Formats: sequence, structure tokens, C-alpha cells
Amino acid sequence: MQPNATPADARQTGDIRTIRRSATGILIALTVIYVATFLVETPGYWVLHIRAMAEAGMIGGLADWFAVEALFRHPLRIPLPHTALLPRNQKRAAKNIARFIDDYFLLPDHLAQEVHKLNPVRRLAQWLATPKNAELVAREISKFVELVLKHNLHRGIGVGANRAVRGFLKDIVQPADISGSVTSLLKDSLQSTLMDEILLQVRLALDENRDKVTRIVEDRSRWWIASAVDQQVVKVLVDGILSVIDELSQRDSELRQDFDTSLAHLISDLHDSGKIEDFIVESQEDYMESDAFAEAVSKVIAAVLSKIQENFEQHPDRAADLISLAIKEFADALLEDPKLESQMNVRLTDAVHSAVHAIRPTVVSYVTQIIEDWDTEDLVVRMENEVGRDLQFIRINGAVLGALVGGCLHVLTHSFA
Repeated sequence: MQPNATPADARQTGDIRTIRRSATGILIALTVIYVATFLVETPGYWVLHIRAMAEAGMIGGLADWFAVEALFRHPLRIPLPHTALLPRNQKRAAKNIARFIDDYFLLPDHLAQEVHKLNPVRRLAQWLATPKNAELVAREISKFVELVLKHNLHRGIGVGANRAVRGFLKDIVQPADISGSVTSLLKDSLQSTLMDEILLQVRLALDENRDKVTRIVEDRSRWWIASAVDQQVVKVLVDGILSVIDELSQRDSELRQDFDTSLAHLISDLHDSGKIEDFIVESQEDYMESDAFAEAVSKVIAAVLSKIQENFEQHPDRAADLISLAIKEFADALLEDPKLESQMNVRLTDAVHSAVHAIRPTVVSYVTQIIEDWDTEDLVVRMENEVGRDLQFIRINGAVLGALVGGCLHVLTHSFA
């Protein structure tokens, strides 16, 4: 028996041995009958008829035995030409078998059509719509996700993942949308306490820095102007600015309303001219390519993954239940939506077509290599197990057909004698 043989292989080998014995037994029986006819001293018509049938049956049986044996080994271990065909041509047979599989089985269009006929999406949806099946798949997905999370968190967030997330954020963040939001935010801030706080801080800064303003004025004043005059000018100037700020701080004052209106118009003009959007684009490019943003993205990803892993570890059943529910809901949606089902089938069919086209060379190479690497004796046993039963029936048919033809020829010979 060949290595790694299964019980089915053992049964198959036993069946072939039985039918081989039957074929050989028929050949031996014909031989015995043929020899026995010569023991009759004065053979009559029927003895000669039986002899002719036995003789032709022997010839047919022996010819088919030789043909069958020549496929796998040298008949009677005599190295006759054109015998032991399979062992002598193992490499060529390997290539031919692989080519046959490639030419007639690995056909992308045909396989895609067969997959489409099966409607695998509906079959899968029907299977997943059963809660028990959805739970089974969900638990496997849950374990896989937990394993991936542990591995990634242990290795750290890779550069590729970081770049992918940044690219995703860059694609979904549209400067035009942000520009509109910023414009609305700025306009809203005019009516908020933020503007009041800004005016207050400006007032405090001016009031607390009177001496600095005085020194600046004195440094730039004419030499013939007395310092007391400069100080008085600064006092009047600062007091005037502070009074303006005080009035601006009063929301119901006419000056504040005019001020808010002017700022609102300025903000609208900046937005309409595209300057705010240009500023956002420039800032976005600089910041998203910076190391600081990359580090921030990595921290966010790590925090999210860590939280998900923590939930998987602390509540494994909850995660599996959520996944199971999502799977079942999606399966139900597929069953209720023929259009979605059709779209999924088309996608799956296209995927099968592409996959088969891509793996054909690999499959051919794999089949060729496997057959070439088989031990010759093992190859012979495997092939005999697959086709040996039919070949032994060929031997039986050859013997029987030969006997019948021999009998017919004997009748015809005596009829025209």
C-alpha cells in the first residue's frame, strides 16, 4: 500500500485485486479449456469449436493484459520497448495532466458562470440568517480580531497604518466645508462673550502699559517738546482708546453694533474671496505632513485599538454577540433586497474570475511539481487505484470478446469449407 494511504485507498486496492484475480482467472480457465481440448483423441465439431473460442479468448485476454501491464510496468519484468509507459514518462505525464486541468477546468469565464448559477450570496445569506450559524462565524471573527489587535498593539502602530489614516483624514476633510464652518464660527463669536473677553484683555494691556507707551512717545517726540507735554498726550490718547474699548464692550452701544457689522462684512469678504479656504489648505498641508500630526494619529489609533482590545478581553461574549447581530441583520437585508443580492453576486463572480485567472499558473506549476516529485512506485499504485478497476474489466472484455469472435470465425470457416 502507498504511504499515507487512507481506509478508502485500502478498500479501493482490495477491489482492484479482486477484479484482477477474476480477469486472470478467466484467462487461466480459457487456457485450461484450450489445453483440455487436445486431450480428446478424435475431437468433433463442438470440441474444435470450443478450442477455437478458448484460443481466441486467450489471445484477446493476453493482448489486453499486455496492454494494461505496459502502462504501469514491464510485463513479466522484461524491459521491452514502449512498456512501463507511466514510470518512463512521469515528467511528461505531469505536464500533460497539469495542462489538461488548466485547459479544461481552470477556465475563468466558465467557473465564473458556474458560480453565478449557484447564487452563492443567497445560499450564504440563508445560512447566516440562522442565529446559530451567525454566532459561530461571529465568534471566529471575534477571536481573529482580538488576535490581530494584540499583535498590532504589541508591535506598535506601523508607518503604513499611520499614513493610511492620515490619507483618509486628508480625503474626507474638505477645506471648503471647513471654511464655511470657520466663517460661521467667527461670525457667531462676535455675539459671544469671547469678543467681550478679547476687548477686556486689550483694555488691561493698554492700561497696564501706560509707562511703556509714554517712553515710546518721548523717544519719538521732538527735542523741544517738554516731557510733561508728552505724558499728557499719552494720557489723553490712552484714556481715549480705553473709552472707545469700554463703549465697544457694551453690546447694545451703537459703536459696538457698527463694529460687529464691519467685522461680519470683513469675515464674509475673506470667505467669499477664498482667502480663508487658502489659509486652511496651507495649514492642512503643513500640519498633516508634520511629525506632530503623525504622532497624534498614532496615539489616537493606539488608544482606540487598546480600548477595543480591552472590551474584547473583558466582555468577549458581548463583542461576539454584536458581530453576530450585525451578520444576521446583513444576511436578512440580502434576502430581502434582490438588487443588493445581485450586486453582491456580480462582485463575487468578478472576484472568482480574477482569482482563477491569477492562480492558473500557480495551480499548473503545483500539479506538475507534485506529480514529478511522487515516488515512481507510489505514482503507479495511485494511478492503478484510480483506473485499475476499469482496466481489469478491459482484460475481461477482451477475453470474452475474443472467445466470441473465435467461435464466430470457427462457424464461418466450417460453413464455407
